Amino acid sequence: MGGQAKAKKKSKSKKKDSCGGSGHTLLSPQEKMKAKMQEKAKKKTAEKYTVDQLLEKTEECMDNFDFPMAKMFCQRALDIEPTNLTILDMLGNICAELGDMDKAKQISLPVGRCDVAAETLKCVLSRRT
Repeated sequence: MGGQAKAKKKSKSKKKDSCGGSGHTLLSPQEKMKAKMQEKAKKKTAEKYTVDQLLEKTEECMDNFDFPMAKMFCQRALDIEPTNLTILDMLGNICAELGDMDKAKQISLPVGRCDVAAETLKCVLSRRT
């Protein structure tokens, strides 16, 4: 009888872990809390600072060789404007400075393609006028 009660207890705890539905089922409680805090920080940043202010802080940190802080400010700006090519390019450069070449390439390749496309479009439009 005692063994059955333990088995029931275990199955209940497993059910708790598998429920949730928010995509955080594989995260530990500490990781969930960290993710929640990061989301709050993103929202606060978007309310308090403009993209230009965040980019200014990013450049200031880069000038002082504080690349981890520069990455944080740049990432916050990217959270506000995820398609901004200037921010993406800056983040790619910061990642390269930090030695994260895979991330730098991942970010820089799409930016490079967009730059080429923009230049091509400028050439085509200039020929029409």
